[in-house]
Amino acid sequence: MIGFGGGARVVAAPGHTDGSIALHLPAHGVLFAGDAIANVEGRTILGVFNLDRARAMESFRRLAALETETACFGHGDPIPRGAGAALRRAARAAGDGA
Repeated sequence: MIGFGGGARVVAAPGHTDGSIALHLPAHGVLFAGDAIANVEGRTILGVFNLDRARAMESFRRLAALETETACFGHGDPIPRGAGAALRRAARAAGDGA
């Protein structure tokens, strides 16, 4: 835990790079996904240019499972409400090869 935002959690999110992380503020339901996930033109997708796609997908699924209302990304627009459900749908679609 990091002492801001009600106790931010650092979440390992390898795949894009070996040391990729996300920050989760569980007290507020906010996720900063970094480059692990993108939300471009209204489409939430696995981040691009991954060193290890399989690990990136594992990270995507792990981040999508968090209790999240708002998600912010390194690329694209934030999802201000209902982010957890949107991330889970996108993770399922990415896992299906969509």
